[in-house]
Amino acid sequence: MIEPERPTPDYEADIAPFRQPMVTSIGIIMGFLLNFLANWAVTDDDESALQTTADWIVAGSIMASTALFALVLYRLLDHRLPQQGQALRYAGTFRLYMVALVVAFLGFGLALLL
Repeated sequence: MIEPERPTPDYEADIAPFRQPMVTSIGIIMGFLLNFLANWAVTDDDESALQTTADWIVAGSIMASTALFALVLYRLLDHRLPQQGQALRYAGTFRLYMVALVVAFLGFGLALLL
């Protein structure tokens, strides 16, 4: 006897429509972050781009957000999780995404203010 398929609860819905926009936005944001770091590190003189404590804070926050975005991207593209656990994993991944976004903007804010 074939067991009828049970409807999935709202929180277990397919996350595919949410995954693609997040992957696209991570690619765009990481591109801007890495471009900023590359342009900032290149200077005309022979001095290091990281001279003050503020420079180290800005570079650290941008590098930390880049690492968090890479972790979020890994979690989004990892397909080894069973279907019933994807919604809960996506919720945690979304929280990490927002933390990475806040850290990135704090880094840019510090770069503008310092």
